[in-house]
Amino acid sequence: MSPYAATGIIMVVIGLYAAMTRKNLLRVVLGLSIMARGVPLIFIVGGMQTGTMSAAQSIVITIIVIEAVTVAVALSLVVAAYNHNKTLSITALRRLKG
Repeated sequence: MSPYAATGIIMVVIGLYAAMTRKNLLRVVLGLSIMARGVPLIFIVGGMQTGTMSAAQSIVITIIVIEAVTVAVALSLVVAAYNHNKTLSITALRRLKG
């Protein structure tokens, strides 16, 4: 296993850990963003090892675009939740009824 693949896997694990264990909505979005940064690295390493670099690059560009849009929408939802409830605590947001 190359060090780049190991770095990508570590980034995915760190992002997943941050998304699963944090109680702050902004930190959860940050964890998902870290996780999404590790996936393209794994695709690039896989493309280098199999010799299909052009296919890997096109997939990575698609992933980056989708991730940027997803993070932008998630951050806008975080801002809307904060403006409505004046908190970013997930436990406080779970108590909402509606």
